[in-house]
Amino acid sequence: MRFCGSAIDLWGGVLSQAASGHRIGVIGSHGAVGRVLVALLRSAGYEVVCGNRTRRGSDEDAVVVDAHEPDSVRRFARGCRALVNCAGPSYLIADRVAAALPESVVYVDPFGGNLFEGYRGQGLRIVNAGCTPGLSGLLVRHLASRLDVCSAVTVCSGGREQGGVAGFADVILSTREGYGYPNQMVLDGRPHPYVERTEEAEDTDAFPADDDSIRSPFVTDELRQVAIDSGIPALTGILVIPDRDSLHLLLKAMTCSQEGDTDDLIGMLSQIDDAKSRLDAGKKNWFAIQVTARGYLRGRPQRSTMTVRSRDSSELTAAFLAQSVVRGLESDCLQGVVWGYELMKVDPLLDALRLMGVSVEAEGATTAGASAHESELIESGFL
Repeated sequence: MRFCGSAIDLWGGVLSQAASGHRIGVIGSHGAVGRVLVALLRSAGYEVVCGNRTRRGSDEDAVVVDAHEPDSVRRFARGCRALVNCAGPSYLIADRVAAALPESVVYVDPFGGNLFEGYRGQGLRIVNAGCTPGLSGLLVRHLASRLDVCSAVTVCSGGREQGGVAGFADVILSTREGYGYPNQMVLDGRPHPYVERTEEAEDTDAFPADDDSIRSPFVTDELRQVAIDSGIPALTGILVIPDRDSLHLLLKAMTCSQEGDTDDLIGMLSQIDDAKSRLDAGKKNWFAIQVTARGYLRGRPQRSTMTVRSRDSSELTAAFLAQSVVRGLESDCLQGVVWGYELMKVDPLLDALRLMGVSVEAEGATTAGASAHESELIESGFL
């Protein structure tokens, strides 16, 4: 964990009001996200019980739990007010963990995607945090809400980071079915073939255009849903891949994801993840999200953007999960499945990220010309 103890103590001050008397279970506490999440929750005064498939790790009190086995999950969850599953891959575990929990337990899934669409299982207090790191949907909702009319949003995210096999597997498997749409954008709530807009270069200027990185259109189910909820006619998602060698490994992983049984698949993805780690050895890790919204404020065309930069997405995910726990426990009326962006408050999360040393840059609304899609909406009489 890269942020210092004083930053964690300050974070604890942000969360501590809701912590008293709550026991939180974290499955997969040995992982990149789980380690940071446990530290954040404990700093806030929560009692945290850690669960992993083995006792390997520095936490001597860790409990052995298998996220694939409902009875094992039930035993682990006894006495917990909330449970976060950082074990993954969510795509393979699906909704088994949620279905094993009593209704009184708030369940938070870091990468639930659309696995909970139409869910009718036993556990019915579920926070679907959204595709890693979960922050994208919240920033889209936030920026869109600051405009009288939001006509287009661009979400650009990616970088060079170590990650982990579980998160890597979720991203790769998402291209097979679930989670998102490669080479697509969202128009009027539906996936459409990607078409580059003239404003795209400006709306993704946090990512240098002259480096070795490659940009690939990809829109997640989460972003599609927030576009529908917020009435955004056009939304573009861009995934930034750090270099061509990384792209080749990604394409190899996507090809492997179409073949073999579960054990073989995880084995292949683990090998590819190891190859990616060797490729990145000695290179600086970085991750960024830039969200830009265009539309109208008091009748004038406006552009507003926000950029979050971090060493890797794990700490962003952990921060989002910690706040999801707080909001889930605060919401007595939480029933059924909600996306994280529906539940979260943006300002406390951004304040907490800044305390962790994460860079949060916000550019206020500035006057902008109408986009091509906006011009079509004007001509049609929608605007």
